[in-house]
Amino acid sequence: MPEFKATVSGAEQRRLQEFLEALRKPCTAQMNPKSMYHKPEFESDFRSRLLIHHFFIKSPLFQDGFDSALESACSQSGCKVKRAPVGQRFWDLEIDGRHISLKSTKARNLREETLHVSKLTEAAWIQDCRTAKKRRDETFRLFREYCSEVDAIMQLRYFAANRKYELVEIPVVLFKQILDVQAKHFAADGPTINIPIGKDPPDFTLKLDRSDAKITIANINKKRCFVHGTWKV
Repeated sequence: MPEFKATVSGAEQRRLQEFLEALRKPCTAQMNPKSMYHKPEFESDFRSRLLIHHFFIKSPLFQDGFDSALESACSQSGCKVKRAPVGQRFWDLEIDGRHISLKSTKARNLREETLHVSKLTEAAWIQDCRTAKKRRDETFRLFREYCSEVDAIMQLRYFAANRKYELVEIPVVLFKQILDVQAKHFAADGPTINIPIGKDPPDFTLKLDRSDAKITIANINKKRCFVHGTWKV
């Protein structure tokens, strides 16, 4: 690490002291030893982003901040990272060749054992579908395309009660089960379908939101996902 020597103004000195104060705030981190990100460089860089954000912004790290924090931490840990090209609708970062969609949530009703992706993607065609077959065909078309382009969803969850962040990976291969659903389950204008059919609890719930023209994935069983790490700030 190079040493820097520079003359700073009083305001700059105060700001540097604030940064140091932020970085030295207590933070309990726990990384999954099986995680591809189980590296000191990743954990320390990601932790520093969380601490600085909380110190200066006074609110949880959310979508835009999460994108840049994960990109920086991956780069610092030696991963090859590229941002998605402009116009790419399904994924945000390419990390070591894997296409990753980034999501974050700070909802008050977060549950420990299930995940919720409020807006997987827009789907304007939902409002034009009038038959179960048409809904199923369009859903199949969308998820074939989605599963061919995206490898995983990375979601950062913030639990306000205990000030805990959780970084969870949702494998997109789970969604291929949608292609096994029969047309009769798409009969409602805005169907809600537990998948796989008949499993209790389901792996996830597919929702075609007609009012907002979007796809929601709810009740994702965390046992089917992978927790990379947690940070308590």
